[in-house]
Amino acid sequence: MPDHSHIATTTTWHQHAACRADGISPDVMFPDNDKTEIERAKAVCRGCSVWKECLLDALATGDTEWGIRGGLRPEERRKIANTGVLPKPAAPAPARTPKPAKRATAHEEPPKTLAEAFARRTVRTDDGHVIWYGAKQIRFQGVQYTALRVAFAVGHGREPEGPLRRTCGRNCYRADHLTDARIRAEQADCGTTAGYLRHRRNGEATCGPCRKANTAANYRPKAATDRKAAA
Repeated sequence: MPDHSHIATTTTWHQHAACRADGISPDVMFPDNDKTEIERAKAVCRGCSVWKECLLDALATGDTEWGIRGGLRPEERRKIANTGVLPKPAAPAPARTPKPAKRATAHEEPPKTLAEAFARRTVRTDDGHVIWYGAKQIRFQGVQYTALRVAFAVGHGREPEGPLRRTCGRNCYRADHLTDARIRAEQADCGTTAGYLRHRRNGEATCGPCRKANTAANYRPKAATDRKAAA
């Protein structure tokens, strides 16, 4: 018998779940192998404001055997658990789909970390970018952050220096697709032996241009020696 306890709980994001609205039985979210019933359950998820939180909770707890969560069947959740790629946001629900009852006194708990605040507002796309949803500024522990600043700080473990720029040409919030003044200054010598030595000194992966420059530098003395020997 499937466990319906995640529907009944009254904490945090569960309070906002569409499947807890008046007139919707918890059993709706546990359809048999029937296309009509499955689509009915998914329609509820499409009208849910916390579908992503529900899906992340299912993945975190290993709930990949029963019911519809985050708009996905168990086998669809297992696929995501293996790939780590979340689906695109659910489409708006049809007008006929029951909407969750308003709960004026229910509030989402504030995030405990900046990383949690970032995770609540972002989704990774199938092609490897990160999309931010909602207001482009947030307040965390009394500090006002722009979305780009949050993305950079969470991904790089430090505050950005100077203006932030994207390297992917997309409206993306993936940390390694963002550069600040320090990163751009460090990358200015990429493609040279100095850049190669900097990578080694910092204990970081050597980029392709620097590897190529170092290989060429090592080859030049050998080539000159070979020419002298041939002469």
